[in-house]
Amino acid sequence: MIRLLIIVLFLAFTAIFAMSNLDDATVWLASFGFSIKMGKLIALLAVPSLVLGILLGLTGELRQRRRARKAESQLRSSHKQLIELHQRLDQLKSSSSAPGTETAQPSSQK
Repeated sequence: MIRLLIIVLFLAFTAIFAMSNLDDATVWLASFGFSIKMGKLIALLAVPSLVLGILLGLTGELRQRRRARKAESQLRSSHKQLIELHQRLDQLKSSSSAPGTETAQPSSQK
């Protein structure tokens, strides 16, 4: 939601700035020069920059989601192992305390 607010504010600021600067500007690229309205120049620079920023942000977010899914998978696997170990421990406790069997008491040495 914050990203959307930032994008809307950026676009609003860019649109207001572009509409208020209608003078011609001469742009030189190497030895090639041309004249363009300042508003168009701002829009031509701002929109691709915004798209590039969004794409870079999305790739980072997708990587983070992939890491989170992997961590959740490992957590589920560890939880299953913990349950299995608790079940084995309960089985060992119940088999060692079954009637007719003696439980070994630890001897204390001094």
